[in-house]
Amino acid sequence: MEIDFLIRKSKVTNWHNISPIEVKSGKRFLLNSMEKCIKKYSEYLSTPYVLYDGDLKVENGIVYLPLYMTPVLK
Repeated sequence: MEIDFLIRKSKVTNWHNISPIEVKSGKRFLLNSMEKCIKKYSEYLSTPYVLYDGDLKVENGIVYLPLYMTPVLK
Protein backbone atom coordinates (compact mmCIF):
# COMPACT_ATOMS: atom_id res chain seq x y z
CA MET A 1 0.00 0.00 0.00
CA GLU A 2 1.15 3.50 -0.75
CA ILE A 3 -0.89 6.31 0.75
CA ASP A 4 0.54 9.77 0.09
CA PHE A 5 -0.51 11.46 3.34
CA LEU A 6 -2.31 10.78 6.60
CA ILE A 7 -3.81 13.74 8.41
CA ARG A 8 -5.33 14.03 11.83
CA LYS A 9 -8.58 15.94 11.98
CA SER A 10 -8.87 18.29 14.94
CA LYS A 11 -12.44 17.20 15.73
CA VAL A 12 -12.80 13.73 17.20
CA THR A 13 -16.00 11.95 16.22
CA ASN A 14 -17.35 8.51 16.97
CA TRP A 15 -14.85 7.29 14.36
CA HIS A 16 -11.15 7.84 14.67
CA ASN A 17 -9.90 11.08 13.23
CA ILE A 18 -7.23 9.88 10.75
CA SER A 19 -7.89 10.61 7.07
CA PRO A 20 -5.84 9.00 4.28
CA ILE A 21 -5.04 11.19 1.26
CA GLU A 22 -4.01 10.13 -2.23
CA VAL A 23 -2.75 12.72 -4.72
CA LYS A 24 -3.35 11.84 -8.37
CA SER A 25 -2.23 13.52 -11.57
CA GLY A 26 -3.92 13.19 -14.90
CA LYS A 27 -7.47 12.23 -15.76
CA ARG A 28 -7.13 8.44 -15.50
CA PHE A 29 -5.96 6.78 -12.31
CA LEU A 30 -6.54 3.77 -10.07
CA LEU A 31 -7.16 3.76 -6.33
CA ASN A 32 -5.84 0.31 -5.47
CA SER A 33 -3.84 1.49 -2.45
CA MET A 34 -6.69 3.63 -1.10
CA GLU A 35 -9.17 0.77 -1.48
CA LYS A 36 -6.82 -1.64 0.32
CA CYS A 37 -6.24 0.88 3.10
CA ILE A 38 -9.96 1.44 3.59
CA LYS A 39 -10.67 -2.27 3.58
CA LYS A 40 -7.94 -3.07 6.10
CA TYR A 41 -8.23 -0.05 8.43
CA SER A 42 -11.82 1.18 7.98
CA GLU A 43 -12.62 1.06 11.68
CA TYR A 44 -9.75 3.47 12.38
CA LEU A 45 -10.32 5.95 9.54
CA SER A 46 -12.30 9.10 9.07
CA THR A 47 -13.02 10.50 5.61
CA PRO A 48 -10.65 9.34 2.84
CA TYR A 49 -9.67 11.99 0.28
CA VAL A 50 -8.32 11.99 -3.26
CA LEU A 51 -6.74 15.21 -4.54
CA TYR A 52 -6.93 15.29 -8.32
CA ASP A 53 -7.36 17.41 -11.43
CA GLY A 54 -11.16 17.31 -11.60
CA ASP A 55 -14.37 18.46 -9.96
CA LEU A 56 -15.55 18.01 -6.40
CA LYS A 57 -17.45 14.74 -5.94
CA VAL A 58 -18.11 11.93 -3.48
CA GLU A 59 -18.05 8.32 -4.67
CA ASN A 60 -18.09 5.16 -2.57
CA GLY A 61 -17.36 7.11 0.61
CA ILE A 62 -14.27 8.80 -0.87
CA VAL A 63 -14.22 12.59 -1.23
CA TYR A 64 -12.56 13.72 -4.45
CA LEU A 65 -11.22 17.26 -4.14
CA PRO A 66 -9.80 19.48 -6.88
CA LEU A 67 -6.19 20.38 -6.14
CA TYR A 68 -7.07 24.02 -5.44
CA MET A 69 -9.24 22.88 -2.50
CA THR A 70 -6.29 21.37 -0.60
CA PRO A 71 -6.39 24.11 2.10
CA VAL A 72 -9.79 22.85 3.32
CA LEU A 73 -8.07 19.75 4.68
CA LYS A 74 -6.87 21.49 7.87
